[in-house]
Amino acid sequence: MRLLLSCVLAASLSPTVSAMTLEQAVASAIDSNPDIRQQYANYRSMTSERRAAKGGYLPKVAVFGGVGQEETRYNSGQRLDADLQRTELGLTISQDLFTGFRTSSEVKRLSLEAESERYDLLLTAENLSLKVCELYMEVIKAQEVVELSRRNVADHQETLNDVHSRMSKGLSSSSDYAQISARLATARASLAAAQNNLMDFQAKFYSEVGAMPTDLNTPRADMAVVPGSVIELIDKALEQHPAILEAEADIKAAKQEFRGSKSNYFPEVSLDFTANKNDNVGGFEGPDEDARLMLNFRYELYNGGSDRARAKASGWRYQEALSIQKRTIKQIEEGAKLSWNAHYFLNQQEELYRENVDAATAATMGYKQQFKLGRRSLLDVLDSKIELFLARRNYITAKYDAKLAHYRLNNAMGTLLYSLRVDYPEQWKGEE
Repeated sequence: MRLLLSCVLAASLSPTVSAMTLEQAVASAIDSNPDIRQQYANYRSMTSERRAAKGGYLPKVAVFGGVGQEETRYNSGQRLDADLQRTELGLTISQDLFTGFRTSSEVKRLSLEAESERYDLLLTAENLSLKVCELYMEVIKAQEVVELSRRNVADHQETLNDVHSRMSKGLSSSSDYAQISARLATARASLAAAQNNLMDFQAKFYSEVGAMPTDLNTPRADMAVVPGSVIELIDKALEQHPAILEAEADIKAAKQEFRGSKSNYFPEVSLDFTANKNDNVGGFEGPDEDARLMLNFRYELYNGGSDRARAKASGWRYQEALSIQKRTIKQIEEGAKLSWNAHYFLNQQEELYRENVDAATAATMGYKQQFKLGRRSLLDVLDSKIELFLARRNYITAKYDAKLAHYRLNNAMGTLLYSLRVDYPEQWKGEE
């Protein structure tokens, strides 16, 4: 079964397009993820269970028959014809008219549980989408850090060459050369660590998406769907988040289970039709036929207290569902607040790190000029280079953390796929 997501993957099929967008990565991950497929199987299984329960509304038809030898002997000792071959053929049609609301409760319960599984499927897709967004950002971030580390190595190599030239002219000492050599080795080690980090994230990306991250584009979140305040964010999350809707469906399903558990407190009424066409029955040769249409009534007066115990168990499951809903509400509210705080402060942090980069760049350029004039030591220049490198790396981290925070806001509302314009497959949209 393929749960191909429309509109997004179509663009990736063009031979002229090699870059993978964030939307395509999310769609590809959802299309191939085993957890999504497992959850979808659970949902379809529950819809089939619901269809099976609807069979209680329909009549039951059965045909039965048999053939064999019969010997009949009465108490008086009289023995009738023992050589007769007995045959039986019958038809029964039974229609339940009233079962104490058992069928209707079961159909509604299973419908609600199927809806709960569907919301769980959407929730799984939402969380997977956020994970892909995070990996997408981490890969781009790691690529930029690798490029920054390469430039840092090249810059230190240039400084080493410059110091070597100055040393040959007697303008620098061997200790300066040793110092820049040590710093160059540190820069190369940082490059190796950055490359290793990038390969780790590429492997994780491939595991989730099913494709290597090639020519990734820096994404831009749709800020038009982001609320203007944390209160509005929480209100929308409590209104439409799949986890909330799933909890509500579970509560309604528990109500129907409790209602159905009381079905044995009521009588059962059915309309039954039976027709028999037999031969050589009871030792008498010849046909034995009958047909009857009966309105049957059955009322169980006592069954050892099992019905009462089942009703109590259903009542406790309803209380459990209520508790789960309360816990879910707390978790959604907490997640919304955390997402809002991250969005607010990471944007501020990005601006501050940008200022830090600008200031560190100006300081490094000034130190280089002053070093050439003999007013700064080589150590001052190298320290300024390290500060500039760290400032740029911190800015890269803050920039992509701030971008990810935008997507976390949508995930906190349960609308991340909507904000990415990734449509659900038709099979996920429920049934009438």
